[in-house]
Amino acid sequence: MKIKLFLLCLSLIGLYSCSSSDSNSEKSNAQVGFYLTDAPSLEGYKSVNIDIQSVECSVDGEKWTTLDVKPCTVDLLHFSNGKDSLLSNVEFSAGTKVQQIRLKLGENNTLVLNNGSVVSLKTPSAQTSGLKLNVQSVAQLTSGYKVMVDFDASRSIVKQGNSGSYSLKPVVRAYITVNSSAIDGNLLPSNIAMRVFTVTSANDTISTLSDTLQNNYFKLHGLFSGTYDLKAEDLSTKDITVIKSGIQIVGGTDVHLGNVSLKK
Repeated sequence: MKIKLFLLCLSLIGLYSCSSSDSNSEKSNAQVGFYLTDAPSLEGYKSVNIDIQSVECSVDGEKWTTLDVKPCTVDLLHFSNGKDSLLSNVEFSAGTKVQQIRLKLGENNTLVLNNGSVVSLKTPSAQTSGLKLNVQSVAQLTSGYKVMVDFDASRSIVKQGNSGSYSLKPVVRAYITVNSSAIDGNLLPSNIAMRVFTVTSANDTISTLSDTLQNNYFKLHGLFSGTYDLKAEDLSTKDITVIKSGIQIVGGTDVHLGNVSLKK
């Protein structure tokens, strides 16, 4: 009887040890999601298609991890005003912070103009070594998190004089969304699209285009703690109106402005 009781105790200890080990293993890893988003083009292009060949990330700037991303062509204009697309998920040790991202593009980058014609976009620098991005963050990480790769399609497309050709010189920022905030609202009148923008303390302009199909909705995201002046630019006259000054942003808390009238 004593022998059976002893064996039972050993069995229970073994089960507890396995359970404890599994639990610790789960707690020691964290899932990191990589997402693509865009600041929409102001020129009214129908599509901005980028040929993504591979995406890599690094936690120290030396060793690179290749993400499980199949080569694909993505229309950036589908992902604006807070919309995004999942690129890949990766597991790292809990607390590990991604420091850099390397984005490699292929040769099949195209622009669809308003008249429906398709022109090629050349990106010689990105095709060779890849576009390297520093990942902005003020977050203290203890669990999983989300890394946003934010293209600025409007600033990335460069028209080559009067030749009718275009080049793609990617303007991209990357940041960890933990402790970052957003400002959103709806502009009135609701039928006039405006460029909505703010400037960060590092003189980085973050902008978007209000969406007249969604009650002129706008959303600026990836903002860290600080004070911001929000402005709107008329696309035809280039006149700039201050929407609101001195907006206080505290990490992780979004600011919802609701309906905002631009009538003077």
